[in-house]
Order: sequence, then C-alpha cells, then structure tokens
Amino acid sequence: MLLTGLKIRNWQEKHYLNSKQELMSKPYSSTSLVPKILSMIFKVAVLGLFSLLIIFPFYFMISQSLTSIQWQSNKPDVTILFPRRFDEDDKIFHFENIRKALEEGYMQSLLFTSSVTLVSILVRLFFSMTLGYALSIKNWKGKKTFFTIFLALMILPEIALLSGQYKVIVTLGWQTKSWLVLSLIIPFAASIFFSFMYKNAFEAIPNSVKESAMLDGASSFRYFINIALPMVKSTTWTVAILTAFASWNSYTWPSLLISDTNSLWRPMNLWVFSTGKDASAERDGFVFVSIRMAATILAILPMFIAYFALRRRIMAAISRQGNATKG
Repeated sequence: MLLTGLKIRNWQEKHYLNSKQELMSKPYSSTSLVPKILSMIFKVAVLGLFSLLIIFPFYFMISQSLTSIQWQSNKPDVTILFPRRFDEDDKIFHFENIRKALEEGYMQSLLFTSSVTLVSILVRLFFSMTLGYALSIKNWKGKKTFFTIFLALMILPEIALLSGQYKVIVTLGWQTKSWLVLSLIIPFAASIFFSFMYKNAFEAIPNSVKESAMLDGASSFRYFINIALPMVKSTTWTVAILTAFASWNSYTWPSLLISDTNSLWRPMNLWVFSTGKDASAERDGFVFVSIRMAATILAILPMFIAYFALRRRIMAAISRQGNATKG
C-alpha cells in the first residue's frame, strides 16, 4: 500500500509540474475582452494592408491583360481597374491579348531563357561545390590568405563589377550572337556566397565519415562524389533554386549585351519590354498596356509552375540551407 501511495503521489506531482510548465511557456495574454478585440483588429488591419500591397500588383496585371486595347487607343487617360466593355464592344474579357503576346516570339524567348537558366545552374553548381569543398579541406598552404581575400570580395556588389565585365566581354568579342549564351553565363558562373555555403556544409560532415570511407578504400574523388555531395543535397537544392530565379529574372546584364530588342532570340525580360508596341507609323513608340501585361503573365508563368510543383522541396531546401544531411 505504501508503494502504491508513493507512485500515485509521484504521478500527481509530475502532472502538476507539467501543467505549470505549459502555463509558463504560453505567451502572456490579457483575459479582458476589450484588449483581445483591439489586438485582433490590429492584426487583421496589418495583415490586410500587407496582403493588399502584395496581391494588388498581380490583380492589376491580370485585369489589364484582359482589358480591350481600345481603351488605350481611344481613351488613354482612363484607368480601368476591372475589364469592361468599350462602347459597343461585344465582350468584356479579351483573351486575344495573350494570343497576340504569344505571337511576338514568346516560344523563342522561352527556349532561350530556359537554356541560359539551365546552363547557369549547372555551371554555378560545379564551381560553387568544388571551391567550397576545397575550402573545407583542412591544412593546405595558403588557405588562410586565400580565404581572407575570398571573403573580402563578398563586399563588392555585382552591379559594381558590370563595367569591368562588360569591357572584358566586348574585348573578347563575346557579345555576338554565336557567343551570346556564354557571355550571359560566364561572368556570374562563380558565386562567393554559394561557395561559402558549400564550405560550411562540407565542414559540417563528421570527420568519422571520411575516415570510414578512406578505410574502406575510397579515393578522395569517390568520397566527394558518392558520399560528400549526397550529404549536402539540401545546399545543392538551395543553390540551384536561387540561381534559377536569379538567372530567369536577370535584366541588367542581358540589356547591356543585347542591343537588338527586336531579335527573336532574347531573354524573357527583354521580350516583355519589346512586346505590345504599336506597329503603325503614325504612333511610333506607343505601347498597348494590355498586351504587355499579358506578356508579363506569360513571362512569370514558368516560374510559378516550377514553384508550385516544387514548393515543398523549395521550402525544405531554404529552411535547411547549409546543413549536411544524409540522403
């Protein structure tokens, strides 16, 4: 009986302590009704404001892409926030704007941009992972000096290097069409930030893993390919995803190299800014906003599809970036 009583008392004390611990871990909140209502109103107002700021540009882009071009031609001073008929027009939503944007070289620009993005991912992954692995290796001559210079270069923004990179490309003659893909990729093939991420990821791998691989007869190259790279897969996904978004959305560097915006083979961003122009001579330079908004939707559509198809992988990769995990 005594042992049973002690067990019951011990269970009651643990239950009491657990309840107090849960109470202490909860954030402080007032029990009064008025502060709770005010807090809820404040949260709804803040969330509503930021939601409006984020959603409105997408709504405006979609609504303008479905608006008749007659509004821009005959009443350019009128702002249409929702598609509606123009005078005696027989329809409200004009999906032909999307068709007109497609006919202005969308598929060629899509193929060109996809090719540049894919090659950019592969080249940046190669240089970033090899440099990061070299920096993660302990005890090699000149490592501290090289790493100090390496980190010092991180303070230089890419925009500050554009003039020097453009001079090199022009001197080599790579701004021509035959070398265009190479000139769009090579200046940004290596990334100090991504190499530093790989360095931290490789250093997070326990030394016992490499020692076990060496004891089993694995060479340094085989260890790098078969063991180290699979363990930093989350970092690889992070670098690939961020590189894809950066390459797809890049505008400044392609606009410096490609002067002929009417060419069919041009990046997606340049295609957007050359779409929707009025071909008539009497209104040279006039832009149909509806067609250009339709082109903008088509330009961002592949990235939206890629995001929703890989959203779990993207969120997992970004949340675990820099970690070394098995598999």
